[in-house]
Amino acid sequence: MAQTGSNLKGVVPPSGTGKVSYWRVEGSLLELGAMRPVGYFTWNARSFAERWARRAGMAGMALARPFAYAANRTFATRFLHTLLRGVSRDRLDLLGEEYFHYVLKPQLRREAADQLIEAVRNGERVVLVGQLLGNILRPLAHHFGG
Repeated sequence: MAQTGSNLKGVVPPSGTGKVSYWRVEGSLLELGAMRPVGYFTWNARSFAERWARRAGMAGMALARPFAYAANRTFATRFLHTLLRGVSRDRLDLLGEEYFHYVLKPQLRREAADQLIEAVRNGERVVLVGQLLGNILRPLAHHFGG
C-alpha cells in the first residue's frame, strides 16, 4: 500500500486560535464528479456476485440520476450512495484510502495544493468542504496535515 505520510513534515498543527479558511475540494483541489468515487467503490466490491450487482445498480443510476438531480441535488447524492449500502465501514475506509492514493493524489492541482500547504504552515485552521464521502476526505485531510 502507498505511504500514508503527511505532506507537512515537522509542522505542528495549529491550536484552536487563528484564522479559519474553508476549502472546497471539488473545483479548487480536484476536478471530480460524484459518480466516479462510487463507481470505484462498486467496481472493487468484495465478491464476484456483489460486484456485478453493484455494477448493474450503477448502470441504473446512470439512467435515473439526471432525473433525481433535477428534482433535488441532495436527494440525488444520497440516492447515489445507496449503492454502497451493506458495505462495511472498514471496507469503505480501505477503498477510500486506495482511491485517494492511487487516483486522486496524482490529480491534485499543484497550485491549489501548494496554497493549502502554505495556509496550514501560516497557522490557519483549514476546513475541507466537499461532497466526497468521509472515507475519501479523511486521507485527503491527512495528506495535508489534518
